[in-house]
Amino acid sequence: MSSSQQEAVARAMGVDIGQIRAAVDAAQQSSGASLPQEAVSGPRSATPAPTTQSLDENGMPLTDISLDEGKDAKEETSELKRFGYDLFRFGADSFTPASDIPIPADYVLGPGDTLVIQLYGKESETHTLTINRDGTVQFPDIGPVTLAGLRFQAVVDKIEEVVSEQMIGIRSSVTMGQLRTIRVFVLGEVNVPGSYVVGSLSTMTNAIFASGGISEIGSLRNIQLKRNGETITTLDLYDLLLRGDTRHDVRLLPGDVIFIPPVGRTAAASGAVKRPAIYELRDERNAAELLKLAGGLKATAYLPASKIERISATGERTLVDISLEGNNAAQVVLRDADILHVGDTLESITDTISVTGHVKREDTHPWRAGLRFTDIIPTADALLSLPDLDLALIVREVPNSREIDVISFSPLAAFAGPGTATDPLLQPRDELMLFGYEEDRTLLVLPLVERLRLQADYDQHQQIVRVDGSVRFPGEYPLAQSMSAKDLVLLAGGFTESALGRDAEITRYDVNAQRERVVLHIKVDLASEDPVLQEGDSLRVQQIPLWKEKETVVLEGEFLHPGTYAILPGETLIDVIQRAGGLTAQAYPLGAIFTRQELREAEARALLDLKEEVQADIAASRLEASDTRQDVDEEQAQMILESIESTEALGRMVIDLPGIIAKPGDLDFELVDGDKITIPRYKPSVTVVGEVQYPTSHFFDGGLSVDDYLRRSGGLKRNADKKRIYVVKANGSVIQPKGNGWFGGRNDKLSPGDTIVVPLDTKRVDKLTLWASVTRIMYEAALGVAALRSL
Repeated sequence: MSSSQQEAVARAMGVDIGQIRAAVDAAQQSSGASLPQEAVSGPRSATPAPTTQSLDENGMPLTDISLDEGKDAKEETSELKRFGYDLFRFGADSFTPASDIPIPADYVLGPGDTLVIQLYGKESETHTLTINRDGTVQFPDIGPVTLAGLRFQAVVDKIEEVVSEQMIGIRSSVTMGQLRTIRVFVLGEVNVPGSYVVGSLSTMTNAIFASGGISEIGSLRNIQLKRNGETITTLDLYDLLLRGDTRHDVRLLPGDVIFIPPVGRTAAASGAVKRPAIYELRDERNAAELLKLAGGLKATAYLPASKIERISATGERTLVDISLEGNNAAQVVLRDADILHVGDTLESITDTISVTGHVKREDTHPWRAGLRFTDIIPTADALLSLPDLDLALIVREVPNSREIDVISFSPLAAFAGPGTATDPLLQPRDELMLFGYEEDRTLLVLPLVERLRLQADYDQHQQIVRVDGSVRFPGEYPLAQSMSAKDLVLLAGGFTESALGRDAEITRYDVNAQRERVVLHIKVDLASEDPVLQEGDSLRVQQIPLWKEKETVVLEGEFLHPGTYAILPGETLIDVIQRAGGLTAQAYPLGAIFTRQELREAEARALLDLKEEVQADIAASRLEASDTRQDVDEEQAQMILESIESTEALGRMVIDLPGIIAKPGDLDFELVDGDKITIPRYKPSVTVVGEVQYPTSHFFDGGLSVDDYLRRSGGLKRNADKKRIYVVKANGSVIQPKGNGWFGGRNDKLSPGDTIVVPLDTKRVDKLTLWASVTRIMYEAALGVAALRSL
């Protein structure tokens, strides 16, 4: 038994399982082997030590018997279980015989039973008398009275007779006190066979539970009670489990033997039965009787799909189709180890209409003969807001092939003429697909398009068409029956404002008699023509020449009229500045910041690449640190990544706005959608960042040089790279160093808004520290740009 089984049986017998386990361990350690034979076969008042059992890989006893020895352990766990054996795994306490209930009148007394005799009348006394080994009780003032072997009611009558005869004027009242225990034997296919001491009120089931229950190779239906070598009765536990019948669960007497023979014939019921399991057969011979054991059929049973799995004469498993309809179940004879599979109803629902798409409630509706579209959706009120009433689809299964076909119709025409030809008749399993003006319907029809693509073959081309150009939702669509070019345009949401009238072109791919691909381009005027499309056609709705979506640029800062301006193709920077009224008197055009969308995207990708490179360097540094048993500064590494993530991709392009204003014919340029121009207010300052003692901004002084500003910031740090100091000008340009000096001479003029950057000497630090410094400088440079914006 498992630990839980052992504890349950021990509790039923009133014994401490911990003491038993300690004794078993001590005996095994002292002998170096299993328990002595007398400890196994001797008398027991509690759960004995378990006998040797086969164990699984987890050390648990093997209990499941598979009907298919060829399946692996994982499959066996999901197989049918033997019915009734779970009874012995839990709940042994609930089958412990009660000792405080009234004694039945037919209870037979024996040595060890205690009587409580109360005398009343002329004298009052109470005596507690125990039947001794010779079957008598020593009655005070009367002497020995033989009571063993008498039923309880006979004992009451006898004591009253003795008292009335020998004690004049005294009457007696007899009750039972403590009951005796009896020794019985539980043998055969039980988990722990042997002899047990049980209460005198115990029945056959009480003793079986005390033995740990019946093993899974033992019979539940042929439990024999033997007394003096003869079989007194046979207990069928199925009567108890299935019908609650305890008539054959008789009370035990001392010396009784309960014998459990091996299990008999078995058959299993699975599928749509109320209690699928493996059942032991006794008098059952056919499928109807097996179904009765299994609790009958479920309401979802589909009897024509039933079958029997059985072992053939060649030792192989085979399936036999059967029908359990009517009285056929009684004609199906069962064999040992048969498995009866009762068919179940399919999950799919037939004779229904499903509605999907732009509806308030996607649902399934029952189909009936003559059902039309307006019977399900009577008005547009059943649809969501902004429905497309020009065209909808019906997805229909082709009979006998389960392939699909697509039919298009107009919901608006159906609402206008319900019950007419414009209101399509529906068939079972149809799917209605409706659309709205706002949702991209190419996503809704994508599963349908993929299914049409899969069902195409050599003889049937893909029933798919494509539409591009000036329609709301260009893409691939299913080819409906007799679909025309106009129908496809409606399915794609209709024309957009960029459409060039109704001009279109159909590109058609065909195969000639020599199996060569032929491409045709067909010009179509949809205002007067509406050709029927073929599978694989591509329809392109022509667009107005040079049509572009509205493009805008943003002007911020010191403009007379800042804001967002729509631009035309070819419009330049000076054109937009003039439209904005020019610059204010406080504007600082030398510090103009110009950004472009495509440059922002490129910088964002570069920052992402930089982040990945830094992450790789950090990982390599951690690996190197683990080899040298040195720790990597995790906080610094995290700061590196956070600084990269916080760096904004500006997409700045260097422009010389004063030069553009002075010479527009030479330097002016065209703007594109998404451009942004920021003109800061004049605020004279010079910023110093990088490896200086105190990075900060200083008021601009035209008489000061780079050295002067560096000294005002506390001078250079020890790790500063003196040869690579550079200046970021207010317009975003960078002055590169020349020769051996900083700038080939220290008299290069600085301007308001310039930023002096002192880089780190990379020869003095390791690579990880370098990344930290580089990203810090990059962050400080970004602060410099932010400072420029606030000028």
